[in-house]
Amino acid sequence: MSANVKRISIYDLKPNMILAENLMLNGLTLVAKNISLNIMMIKKIIKFYPSNTIYIYVNEKETLTPSFQDSKGHNFTETESLLNDFSNNIYKFLNNIAGNSKLDLTEIRTMSKEILDKNNDYSSILKSITNSRNIDEYLTRHSVNVAFLSSMLGKWLNLPQKDLTLLTFAAFLHDIGKVKVNQKILNKPSKLTKLEFEEIKKHSVYSYELVRTIPYLDESVSLAVLMHHERLDGSGYPLHLKEDKINTFAKIIGIADTFDAMTSDKVYNKKQNPFKSLEIMQYECMATLDYYYLTTFIKQILNYYTGEMVKLSDNRIGKIVKTDINNISNPLISVDSIFIDLKNEKDLFIIDLVF
Repeated sequence: MSANVKRISIYDLKPNMILAENLMLNGLTLVAKNISLNIMMIKKIIKFYPSNTIYIYVNEKETLTPSFQDSKGHNFTETESLLNDFSNNIYKFLNNIAGNSKLDLTEIRTMSKEILDKNNDYSSILKSITNSRNIDEYLTRHSVNVAFLSSMLGKWLNLPQKDLTLLTFAAFLHDIGKVKVNQKILNKPSKLTKLEFEEIKKHSVYSYELVRTIPYLDESVSLAVLMHHERLDGSGYPLHLKEDKINTFAKIIGIADTFDAMTSDKVYNKKQNPFKSLEIMQYECMATLDYYYLTTFIKQILNYYTGEMVKLSDNRIGKIVKTDINNISNPLISVDSIFIDLKNEKDLFIIDLVF
């Protein structure tokens, strides 16, 4: 039986597969051609080899199952499907509100439980959250994204389980008042007038008025919904509260809300890549968002982005090798076995993650 050469993901490697190429790293052989792989070799390739695919020998009668995993070996397709399902549930929920139906939290409770109990594949979730999508999906998908991001930050802050549940409820519900806002203003592609912006700002009050009518729901949820646009320096709305007057859940949701808004295409603005978004938040929001919460959020997300693939401004694809908290948008990357420190490259920058 003759052998063919196949190109596969490094995450599809299995013991006893045979390499059809020398794997080189900085001029040295990481793993040699014609070697039969073992577990330790596979781990070394995944950890150090800068390319996401390699060539192996396979027999003519063998077939390889195509991989749908992302650059860290997580199932991005499955995660994307889950978040889209959640988005469809939110669409139905908001339609019921627009039709003046009684708020039924059954689906919100089910989704919150699934987020908190089952979904710890943060790498895939973060990629799905920042993936480009249709602008008209923004409101429904935004609610889902903010719920995931808020619950993640809540866990990183070691909140107790009860608080995580209430936080996730509030995050799902934080923007439901937008169904009461004039939709022409909400979807206006050009700059808003002062009066139009004042109308948009009413959505947090509308959300609060809807949520506080839900029987037996802890008051912290409605207060978080009301205050998610408040800022520590008093520049937020609707109450211009400061510091410890702002609900804890609202502070967390405010960070998640800001990040998702910056990394999403909207009718009035194009998305930023997540590295640039985190950098902007770091330098422009430290006085308005909770410092400890924001710093925790940035550091944790950067940890998950290490090892991801990115598209550069010259259309090359590279792998994030190391991020720098002091220069977030210019990490150290590897392109075709060559290390590039973007801090030293004036005309080279990241366009986006590779999905």
